Amino acid sequence: MSNIKERISITIMPSLNETLEKISLNSGISKSQLVEKAIKEMFKKKLNSDLKKLAKMKFDDLPNEDNWDLIQSKID
Repeated sequence: MSNIKERISITIMPSLNETLEKISLNSGISKSQLVEKAIKEMFKKKLNSDLKKLAKMKFDDLPNEDNWDLIQSKID
């Protein structure tokens, strides 16, 4: 992943900003880093959830090996 950062502007509730500021002061981690870490975790959870759903999917509309061979184009 690139180390290049891009500045964005967001609007959040004042109470959430105060919480971020308190956590930032107590942990020594910037608010930007806290938000970035939270978003990464959110995406990681979403990815894991999606992977579990995909793993449970059944594909019964795929042809068997013999039929697959019949529908493949022949290379001369």
